[in-house]
Amino acid sequence: MMKYYIDILEDAAKHKLLVNFHGATVPRGWARTYPNLMSTEAVYGAEWYNNTGLMTDMAASHNTTLPFTRNIVGPMDYTPVTFSNSQHEHKTSYTHELALAVVFESGIQHFADKPDAYYDLPDAPHKFLMAFPTTWDETKLIDGYPGEAVVIARRKGKLWYVAGLNGKDIPQTLNLNLNFLGNSDYSFQLFKDGADTKTIASETQSVKKSTILQIQCLPRGGFTGVIAPNQ
Repeated sequence: MMKYYIDILEDAAKHKLLVNFHGATVPRGWARTYPNLMSTEAVYGAEWYNNTGLMTDMAASHNTTLPFTRNIVGPMDYTPVTFSNSQHEHKTSYTHELALAVVFESGIQHFADKPDAYYDLPDAPHKFLMAFPTTWDETKLIDGYPGEAVVIARRKGKLWYVAGLNGKDIPQTLNLNLNFLGNSDYSFQLFKDGADTKTIASETQSVKKSTILQIQCLPRGGFTGVIAPNQ
């Protein structure tokens, strides 16, 4: 089976095709030899907690464990950012789902919901996803503990994308320390939990290197956003 993976990568490279392995073993460093390998599934992804009751109940805790376990091994095609329900109603908030785009790293990031789910989003989070980067220049773990919470920042050019997930079944305040920023003044477009799990609240505020934000999250909620230097 391992030889079969390599044969696929070599044949695909000859024809200038990109590869995404699903239903596959975990990454093993093959992308260093075959840069056409974009990502690998090898995870209980979004379809699992959307289609089985057990994974639905464990979704938030599971999502805050993966950045410390599976995703550090290599790119992970979790198929994140799904708002629609399948057999079971989501236990995670819409903002939690939006934040998965930043928290999970994949060489190709598949937003796997139906088109209508994205068209129906408010304008601000809709534009956030439309302009989302495909690669990162720098990544920092800001805070977190497996199964409880995670806060991550990723840089693309001059922009910082930040996100936090609440893995608990109770409200939680997540701390976002911005000491990774430069000495400029910045503008932060923040998306956070609204009054209920299906509401994404948005606001824009001025921040700088010394800023420490305390962001209230619903049970199984989260936050995300973009930090840009002021011109």
